[in-house]
Amino acid sequence: MQTRLVVIQPTSLCNINCRYCYLPQRNLNNRISDATLEQIFKALFVSSSFLDGRVTCVWHAGEPLVLSTAFYRRAFAIQQKWNSAGIAIINSFQTNATLITQEWCDFILEQHVRIGVSIDGPQFLHNAQRVDWANHGTFERVMRGIQLLKANNIPFSVISVVTGETVLYPDEFWHFFMEVRPTRLGLNPEEVEGCNTQSSLHTPAGMQRYQQFLKHLLVLNEQSDNPLPIREIDTILRRIKAGRLAPQVETNTAAAILNFDTKGNISTFSPELLSVTHPTYGSFTLGNVFDTPLEQIFTHEKFIKMNTDIQKGIERCRESCEYFLLCGGGAPSNKLYENGTFDSTETNACRLRIKLTSDMLLDYLEQKYYLSAS
Repeated sequence: MQTRLVVIQPTSLCNINCRYCYLPQRNLNNRISDATLEQIFKALFVSSSFLDGRVTCVWHAGEPLVLSTAFYRRAFAIQQKWNSAGIAIINSFQTNATLITQEWCDFILEQHVRIGVSIDGPQFLHNAQRVDWANHGTFERVMRGIQLLKANNIPFSVISVVTGETVLYPDEFWHFFMEVRPTRLGLNPEEVEGCNTQSSLHTPAGMQRYQQFLKHLLVLNEQSDNPLPIREIDTILRRIKAGRLAPQVETNTAAAILNFDTKGNISTFSPELLSVTHPTYGSFTLGNVFDTPLEQIFTHEKFIKMNTDIQKGIERCRESCEYFLLCGGGAPSNKLYENGTFDSTETNACRLRIKLTSDMLLDYLEQKYYLSAS
């Protein structure tokens, strides 16, 4: 078991209040302490055998820039203090960009931090969902942050949540991101997860429109001299060409992802399980860094129950789904919140991310190469 991704919740607080957010405590100002960071990094770098050569540390599950550059300077120093084996560490912020200043840009450059920005497209789409606590749109503040990143030559990727309204405007969406020019555009179809109990895409009509939306983006990209790297399209294309499953599906492999909340509580599998609860499983905490060695979480009764159900669900997917090689059994968090259990198969999330996307791409490629051969 090798850990490739570590998710740390520096604060539960978010300065904005997106309508589709899955985090139930984003209005609470819980902050991680230096003592907790000491225990986390000691557990990762000294007491466990999970890290091997390289790890990405994502500061997430709240708005990371709510905290100061001084906090992260201390945090990164603590990180290196315990990194006696010289593991290559990539620190990454997933941010709404509204709090970016020149001070932040200087820090990002100095510390070589990777940046992902959350923005949902042009103003009318973004402001429909990504609002502050006074219910005001945040688009102009996000764009100010993006302009500062650009002015400082800081590359950034983008994650954009796609809703039932987004799919009605593929041209406006694509042209907007062609101007923003992220290093990569990630599309997150609106999900049922945590405290977000419904999705505007989880209807037959919504799914059909999402597939048409993706195809339109693909066509626009194909016609462009400088196409956008679109994560969902590029990932499925790579898997189709490879004809085999990636060696590890991180979200359903124990310890591939380790998650730590502000109190030092430990979880694994999907990061979306951090700081949420469910009627069947309760919380997904498997111990705390102050009293639980990381290897010990795998003897926890809750982990055994979770992992058993997750692996049963993966096997059922393997036996029943012709798309298995393209997804590897799906994300446990989607199965849990849509089907009520990890021991389950198809979800609306996998229909959108894998099945409809793959069908669209295969159909597009067949037509393209058939016509060229003719």
